[in-house]
Amino acid sequence: MRTNMTRVAFAAVLVLVIVMTGEVTARIEDYIRRGVPVLFTPDRTADLVLHDDLGIRGRPNGRYARWQLNGAGFRGPEFAKRVAAGCRRVMILGASESFGLYESENMDYPAQLSTRLRGGGRCYEVLNASLFGLTLPGITRMWESWANQFGPQTVVVYPTPSFYLAERPPAPPGQPPARSEGPPWWTPRLLGRARDMVEFPAFIQRRRVSRDAAALESAHDAAWFFNELPLDRVEQFERDLGTLVSAIQAAGASPVLVTHANGFHRPPRAAQLDALESWRMLLRKPRASVLLEFEDAARQATLAVAQQRGVDAIDAAGIMNGHDQWFAEDLLHFNDQGAAKLAELLAEHLTGQTIRQP
Repeated sequence: MRTNMTRVAFAAVLVLVIVMTGEVTARIEDYIRRGVPVLFTPDRTADLVLHDDLGIRGRPNGRYARWQLNGAGFRGPEFAKRVAAGCRRVMILGASESFGLYESENMDYPAQLSTRLRGGGRCYEVLNASLFGLTLPGITRMWESWANQFGPQTVVVYPTPSFYLAERPPAPPGQPPARSEGPPWWTPRLLGRARDMVEFPAFIQRRRVSRDAAALESAHDAAWFFNELPLDRVEQFERDLGTLVSAIQAAGASPVLVTHANGFHRPPRAAQLDALESWRMLLRKPRASVLLEFEDAARQATLAVAQQRGVDAIDAAGIMNGHDQWFAEDLLHFNDQGAAKLAELLAEHLTGQTIRQP
């Protein structure tokens, strides 16, 4: 028995040493590669998002994993506050689809748009002021209090309609929190590494989603769900988009509205049902059929706002919907190829000519 206890104790100490060595190695690697202090735990929201009296925006010089923001809190290189003479400044406003989530480094569509516009005989400068989780009221507040001071002549708006299917519809940002802190320094970084590297099999993911869906159903009666298209949420989306357009025009800039694209077929293919159900569980209230119905209604609302306000629109949804090869696994965010396609559409619209990938 004593021998067995000694072996168990030795194995426990060995595992502890391995884990501690891995944790120290991860922290040293982060310090060398990204400049993250050793006694600090990275947190995407705390490191990249600033909520202050100006609203919610990117944290100036924020840094998390491969994402790094410039001095204005935008993705991309540093830039002068005043646009250079003869140069056209284009600003991108949106949420995670525009901020960049699944694309490779410098392959989000604003970065690819910047690359495409180089060497075309005219100077363009692309500023990506997008931020994950930013709703239309949040974008409007950020534009009015922060982004418009950088004087873009053209503002591309890529809104996320599904925010309007959450339990509470989007509203302007409230007061900033009295105190904002990230996780304590002793939070293991190996956990984050494991989440990034380990991909659970589809049947395990499906079982988790199914379990969560059953719990949701038991917690609410049928009337709580969006069983059909909520027209009041469509109308709110349209109003909020119109408010943002007015704010951009009031600052002397020209808005370009882009309809929200996704990779789901109509009706969804069998292979897409898992992604559709995972999306539904993120929002909780809508039935699966309502998700795509709302996307289509928001597309029409976006085009209607553009027509009513006399501004340009790019129907990315009409061109890209159903082409799952252009989207990441969730069929909502772009992969490198999808980002390239949207950058192509934007470049051709801005220049009035076909621009091939350099």
